[in-house]
Amino acid sequence: MKQLLDFSFPDMRQRNTTDREKMDRADADLPRLLRTIRQFKLINFLFSGSRRLLREHFFAIMEQDPSRSYTLLDVGAGGCDIALWAAREARKRGLKLEITALDNDPRIFPVAYRAVRDVPEVRIVEGNALELSRLGPFDFVFSNHFLHHLDWEQIELFLERAIAQARLAFLMNDLKRSNWAFLGCTLFIGLLARRSFAFYDGRLSIRRGFLPEELRDFVARKFPNSRIQVREAFPARVALVLATGQNLLRASGH
Repeated sequence: MKQLLDFSFPDMRQRNTTDREKMDRADADLPRLLRTIRQFKLINFLFSGSRRLLREHFFAIMEQDPSRSYTLLDVGAGGCDIALWAAREARKRGLKLEITALDNDPRIFPVAYRAVRDVPEVRIVEGNALELSRLGPFDFVFSNHFLHHLDWEQIELFLERAIAQARLAFLMNDLKRSNWAFLGCTLFIGLLARRSFAFYDGRLSIRRGFLPEELRDFVARKFPNSRIQVREAFPARVALVLATGQNLLRASGH
């Protein structure tokens, strides 16, 4: 019974910052890795909440001035499923949006290139998320399920870079750590994602995820003068949001 409880409801009081996800390992089985990346398209669609958050925090700003061109950096873009959706959403709204999809793992680029081969608004770049300055500034900086791959010092460094590079806003969507999220992942990802790393890595990702109060304390200590907000979103998501220039469009006369 104890083993079953530990499997279904592990201790969530502390972040697991020691164990590594299988897909991040250099010796990860390549076919299984690529299958995992392809499965993320469905998993993100069903569970990430990113589309709703992007509409609320990015597209709402863009529509203040639909005549100008915008740029978006997608950090840890993986198979580019969210970048692809954002490009299509911008087209649907009559907005001009250029997206840079950044990832540090070239093994997954075949999946990403195939996804965006007919979408000229998206360009794929290999690079380190902690070295954003080399890419130049963007209107928007976004990440989905990326922060939990980092330790606290790396998160601080990444947010410093994101604040410096985001002209209008940034949005970092990630996993809320809870037993119910873990149990949901165990049930649903086990059914949806076969012969991949998604089941093991998804459960570990939630253990590496965040409590809202944990992030609020972190932001208050490390970025006391910023306007970073911690938002909770369904299902079991927590996001860091900063509107660095929400009124910039009006103030600049655009």
